[in-house]
Amino acid sequence: MNISRLPKILMICAFFSMLLLITSCDQTIIDIHTEVHADYSGTRTIEVAVKTEYLQRGEVVLTGEKTLYEEIVAALPDGDIATRQDENYTYFRSTAAFDDINFLQHVSIDNFSEQPPPRFYAKMVRDDYFFHNDFYYDDYIDLLVDESLLAASERDSALNRLDALLAADPELLVVTYAVKLPFHILESNADEIVNNQTAIWNLGYGDERRIRAEGRRTKFLPYFLLAVLGFIILFILFLVFALSFSSRRSRKTRDPQKPIYSYDNYFKKGQYKDYDD
Repeated sequence: MNISRLPKILMICAFFSMLLLITSCDQTIIDIHTEVHADYSGTRTIEVAVKTEYLQRGEVVLTGEKTLYEEIVAALPDGDIATRQDENYTYFRSTAAFDDINFLQHVSIDNFSEQPPPRFYAKMVRDDYFFHNDFYYDDYIDLLVDESLLAASERDSALNRLDALLAADPELLVVTYAVKLPFHILESNADEIVNNQTAIWNLGYGDERRIRAEGRRTKFLPYFLLAVLGFIILFILFLVFALSFSSRRSRKTRDPQKPIYSYDNYFKKGQYKDYDD
């Protein structure tokens, strides 16, 4: 996955779609969904919803070799590209896998993070315990064009025009940032939590947000091993009790021994009686 290209989609699609109809109230919607696994790998999906009318007018308004449709597709990060269309919007989706969330670059509208410092990478830390793992997730999303970039651009440049347009009506750009985490979320600054594992932040132009979530994942193997060990111990105790009970019962039900008589003495006793008589 080419991480350095990731923020460009926010800038390009917003600029091209919105400059076509400056007076329009239609929104450009960007959904960023990251799924993180327990081994730190995962996938990031970016879906952009652009008014189909913008795409049609873009073919006429834009000058150059590429249409607006092609510009948006080219701006998507490397990955599996898919498009779909409903009555009013055309959706562009890119899904890419990553090996380690700690090397996944944060999202920025102005591509300020092309060469970001380490603090602008996502970060997930795991503390291991016998019965569970504790997780701590941090990320950052920047939807504000840096002042230095605006100052370095011409006053009527595309960047300044975009900033003025979105600053006047921030709701023209709607960004949903969602993260599905490999643990049960216990605490987060998210706007919404779904199924105890997916945190969702709703943002607009000019927002800068530190993404934070922490939670716990239970280890089922130690509990299973303890259950097996407990079963073995109970089985051994049952065998000891059964053998002990059987031994006691055997002693109580044994027939008493009959006295042993000497047949010789018996007959001799009779002989002595006759002799006396």
